[in-house]
Amino acid sequence: MPAKKAETKDTTVKKGTKSVDETKKTTTRKTVKKTVSKTEAPAKKAAKTKQTTKKAETLKNDKSAVEANKKPAKVKKEAEVKKAPAKKAPAKKTSTKKSAPAKKETKKTVKKDTRAEQYRQFSLDTCIDMAKAMGIDLGYDQYAELLMENSDNKKIVSIIQEQFHLDPKKFSYEEDGYDLDLLPILIEKIADTVDIKASDFVSLGKAVAAHEKYEIAQDALENNEEYNADFDLVKRILMIAQRKDITTMEELKTLIKVDATSMIEKFMDVALTVLKNWQYDDVKYYEGFIYTVLSQFTDLYDAYENRAMMDVADLYIEHGDYGLGDANYNYILRENQIKDYIYFRFANVYKDIDREKSRAIANAAMQFVDDRYDYYPQIAQFLEN
Repeated sequence: MPAKKAETKDTTVKKGTKSVDETKKTTTRKTVKKTVSKTEAPAKKAAKTKQTTKKAETLKNDKSAVEANKKPAKVKKEAEVKKAPAKKAPAKKTSTKKSAPAKKETKKTVKKDTRAEQYRQFSLDTCIDMAKAMGIDLGYDQYAELLMENSDNKKIVSIIQEQFHLDPKKFSYEEDGYDLDLLPILIEKIADTVDIKASDFVSLGKAVAAHEKYEIAQDALENNEEYNADFDLVKRILMIAQRKDITTMEELKTLIKVDATSMIEKFMDVALTVLKNWQYDDVKYYEGFIYTVLSQFTDLYDAYENRAMMDVADLYIEHGDYGLGDANYNYILRENQIKDYIYFRFANVYKDIDREKSRAIANAAMQFVDDRYDYYPQIAQFLEN
């Protein structure tokens, strides 16, 4: 646009200045030329700048395109460079190979532990049935007998595997739903339910030694707790004897490492003290229990039969069953030649219940007891009082 304006101005000057002298024309033309030159210069400069800018942009685009084309190759080369150290690192490969066995062992252990937890979630009957499916033809009582004979569960598992010729490779948990890893869990489950097992013998002996030292307390609650503890302890002793066919305290000692005679006698002392204040049915239950214990051990029976019968008779009388109590005493008197202690116990139990009956029993004793007997003085006192 500036160039065209300049041309228009030049034409106007030429037509309107014919009388003007040459000098003025020349000056005017020079001025016009200068004006044109000045006017054209920015246009050309702008055009050149625009063209230069366009070339620069084109060059930049071309350069970017070149760089874009070159970039993947560069990245690829960098990737190759990065990969190269991994390929040239024998130390790392060696390290990986060394750690591989540890990883495999960890995986195997976790899998085995998980399987054990799954077995633990099954009921005991289900576990026994799965064992039978593997050919182990044993019932609950037979497993309990194995636990009574062996204190080591691993040994029991080994005995079962050997007895039934079990091949560990024959069973697959993934395919069959069970394998020989079931056996330790099954033994644990049964061990948790049995009242007594071989692994308990040592601790049982320590408990026997502790309880035989108990002293009858003034506190009835303390005596009650001791009676319950003693009862459970004697019950376990009885179960061991029954299952292993033990009939003497000496035989029992070979298992639990202590003589339980004194402890059982202490149990009878506590029972006589406690059951006076308990229910009548508790007395009857104790009677059946203590007679069973004495019948199991021949040496205990000989030493404590009469004592146990008199204890029970006293308890019946204390609870008001005089007929049964008297019957027990009369039976004992008939069966024994030495009667002084029996008469003393019989008269003594009625001392605070029926004084006249107590004197009558003491008077009857004089037919069989004189001053040669140990309890003669005590019986005579009943008559004097």
